[in-house]
Amino acid sequence: MTVLFKEPVVISKEQSQWMELRGWVYQLLMDFLSRQPRMSLIAQWCRRVEQKNTIPHSNAGKTLKNYLESIPAGDFRKVCREEAEEYKTLFMGDDAVMKSYESAYLVSGNSAAMNEDSLVEFMCLTGIRNMYLEAGVVFNKLTGERDDHLAMELEFMAVLAGEMNAKEAFRDRCLEIGDLQIRFMESHLLKWVPRFSQDLASATKSPLYKGLSGLLSEFLTYDYQQLCAWRESQK
Repeated sequence: MTVLFKEPVVISKEQSQWMELRGWVYQLLMDFLSRQPRMSLIAQWCRRVEQKNTIPHSNAGKTLKNYLESIPAGDFRKVCREEAEEYKTLFMGDDAVMKSYESAYLVSGNSAAMNEDSLVEFMCLTGIRNMYLEAGVVFNKLTGERDDHLAMELEFMAVLAGEMNAKEAFRDRCLEIGDLQIRFMESHLLKWVPRFSQDLASATKSPLYKGLSGLLSEFLTYDYQQLCAWRESQK
């Protein structure tokens, strides 16, 4: 039987703020990039962004915060309907503008390389599933989501971020979770999300989804840098 001894990790004030922030940001990205936003969800985030440390003070973070805070009360229902329709156009159905899964950004799309693309997709999905299994994370898929869908990968990071916070008192487990997040970002998220973010920014005129595209790219880079710095500080 494995016994976990309580030897807490050392966390600075700045690192503590980052660890709190990342939970909010992954939740924000998941909420708006995984399903059509309902009016209640948009209203919820309009309130949340007023709180301290729920959205980064980056260019994209400020842009998104300003947009959510500036929606006129009289136009709120109309704006929410427009954003829901924009999500539908971007992400839903066979004619969706965006492909929101990792393997779509790894394959060539060339019919002459179909066999090679199938192998790339298989290896991508296998690698992701192995990391989900390693972490002991099982998703409740309500609509048959792909394991390499952006929403799944972001939720995986959110789950690990929450577990890392909960295991601060157990140094070895906390470091193990941190290492797993770094590997997942290097092996998966950072290999395709920057291009996805650029494509999303080009595909939409919505202030909400333009802001989200910028935040997604900015935050993943920032979060990876912070994770690596935090891990180095624990040596």
